[in-house]
Amino acid sequence: MDSFADRLKSLGFKPASKIEPPMNAETESLESHIKGILIENSAGSFVMKEEIYSNQYQHGEITFSGAIDTEAIHQAGKLRVSSPNSFENMIFIDTETTGLSGGAGTFAFLVGVGSFNPLEGFKLQQFILRDPTEEKAMLLHLTNLVRDDSIFVSFNGKSFDIPLLQNRLIVNRIPGNFRERDHLDILHLSRKIWGRQLPSCTLKDLETNILHLARTSEDVPGWMIPDIYFRYLHDHDPAPIADVIYHNAQDIVSLAALFIHITHLLEADLNQMEISTDDLIAISSIYWNLRTFETACQILQSCEKRDLNRSQLATVHAMLGKYFKQQRLFSEAADHWQIAAANGDFSSYIDLAKYFEHEVRDIKSAIHWTNLGQSLISNNQSLKNARLEKELQKRVNRLQAKEGNHVSKEN
Repeated sequence: MDSFADRLKSLGFKPASKIEPPMNAETESLESHIKGILIENSAGSFVMKEEIYSNQYQHGEITFSGAIDTEAIHQAGKLRVSSPNSFENMIFIDTETTGLSGGAGTFAFLVGVGSFNPLEGFKLQQFILRDPTEEKAMLLHLTNLVRDDSIFVSFNGKSFDIPLLQNRLIVNRIPGNFRERDHLDILHLSRKIWGRQLPSCTLKDLETNILHLARTSEDVPGWMIPDIYFRYLHDHDPAPIADVIYHNAQDIVSLAALFIHITHLLEADLNQMEISTDDLIAISSIYWNLRTFETACQILQSCEKRDLNRSQLATVHAMLGKYFKQQRLFSEAADHWQIAAANGDFSSYIDLAKYFEHEVRDIKSAIHWTNLGQSLISNNQSLKNARLEKELQKRVNRLQAKEGNHVSKEN
C-alpha cells in the first residue's frame, strides 16, 4: 500500500526543500523567520521552535513554578501513576491540524509540547511541518519524547488531539500507543470547577475569566488555521504561519497556567478568603466524587462562615444534608435541607418528604413538603418536567393513601 507521502507526491506535492521560490519574490525560510532549527532523523526532517518560560514567569495572574504538589490533582483526574516526580513527567500537548472535524485525512502540521523542569522552568517545543511529507519524521521524534511514565496534559485532548495523533502513528506505521498513557484533560476538571459560574468553559473563556489574560493581535482564530496552512503550502510565506505558532504557544502556556491554578485550588488552605465561594463549592464536589467525604464536608462548612447568596446557600446546605444523611445523622441533615429548600433547592423538598415519612413517621409533614415541591415546579419554568411532576403526584397519592389507612386504624 502506498504511504501517505507517496500519495501526496502523486498529487503534485513536493518537499519544501525541492520547491523553487516564486519568481521575483524575496522568500525567507520558515525556520529562519520563526528563529527555529531543523531537526533531522532517519525518517526525514522538520522545523522545531523552542522557548523557555522561566520560573516566576507570569501568565495572566498565574505565576509559574518549578515545583508543584500534584497529589490532589492526580486524585481529581483519576490518574494511575502517582509519584513525587510526576510533575516532571507531565507532557502538556496541543495540536494544530488541517481540519477541525478530525476526519481520516486530517493530520497535525504543528504539535506543541511543554514540560516543567525544576531548574529551567517551562520548556515549550513546537514541531512544524514545512510540507506534509515531513509528518513521519515529526511523529518519530514525538514518540521518542514520550516515555512509559509520561502523563499527557491537554485541553480536550482525550477527544481530539491524542486520537488524531494515534491514528497518524498507525498511518505512518510507527510503533507506539498514546491512548495507553495516563491523561489529565484540563477541560473536564475546568467544567467541574467553573461550569456553574461561567456560560462556557472554552479555553478563551477561562483565559479571560480565570487567568485574566488577553491575547495580543498576533493571535489568529482557530477556525482560520487550516486555511492558513494550506495557503503556506502554496506560497511559502512564513509570516501567517508564525501567527499560528504564537496561537499554539499561547494555548499550551495557558494550559500549564490552568494546571498550576487548579493544583493550588485543590491544595489550598480552606480559610483563604481570596478563594471564591463558588470555587470552594466546586472543589468540595470534586472531593465528594473522589469519596473523600470528610474533606468535602470541611470545605462546605468553611463556606457556611461566608456571606452566601441564595444560590450558594441552596447548594452548600443541600450538599451538607447529603453528607449528614450518609452519616445517618438525619436530624442534622434535615436542618440543612430546610435551609436549602428555603433558598430554592428542589431536591431538598424531596429529601425532607422522605425524612418525615421514613424517619419521623410524620405523614402530614411528608405530604406538606411534597406539595411544596410541586408548587416550586409549577412556578419555575426551568424546573418543569412532565416525568417529575407525575412522580411527585404519585408520591402525594401514596402518602395520602397511607395517611388514610393510618386514620382508619386509629378509629
